[in-house]
Amino acid sequence: MGYGENMKLKTQNSRNKNINMNQCRGFTLIETLIAISVLLLAITGPLTIATRGLTSAAFARDQVAAYYLAQEAVELIRNKRDNNHLANENWKDGTDPCFVEDGCYVDSATVDPIFTPCAESGCPLLQKSVTSGFYSYSTGVGTAPSPFTRTIKMQDVSADEFSVSVTIAWRTGVIEKSFTIQDNFLNW
Repeated sequence: MGYGENMKLKTQNSRNKNINMNQCRGFTLIETLIAISVLLLAITGPLTIATRGLTSAAFARDQVAAYYLAQEAVELIRNKRDNNHLANENWKDGTDPCFVEDGCYVDSATVDPIFTPCAESGCPLLQKSVTSGFYSYSTGVGTAPSPFTRTIKMQDVSADEFSVSVTIAWRTGVIEKSFTIQDNFLNW
């Protein structure tokens, strides 16, 4: 091969390399940013839905627990009234602290529940047992503060009737919620 033919081949190879380089070039920066944006949008939507679902589930869990804590207080009052009747005592004995403006609280974990007046700042937080999951006002090893406070208020309607309102307040994340259930008790 002569010098001229060798140069001709080198020039041709060099043109082929330029053509191949233009055909094999990668994504531009703008194309990469657009692809990343599309991926982020595709991921963000489901994650947002999952987060809202978890928040709703936690709120529902706490709302169910709050309802049962309120119902438990009503049942403790009913039990106190019935035990007083069976012992031939005044039907409202032991519930006097609940007939005040600040209300009272009662610990269901004790054998003979005692109704205790709340402080002006409110009733204390219920504690949750780490092992059993039950709520009480006992603090110490094996308990952790719960988000719930329970306030019981009673009011005379007549000589043979009083009304009870139990308010449960709690916080789930940044959401504060409370509700009140009411019931009336008769001296039978």
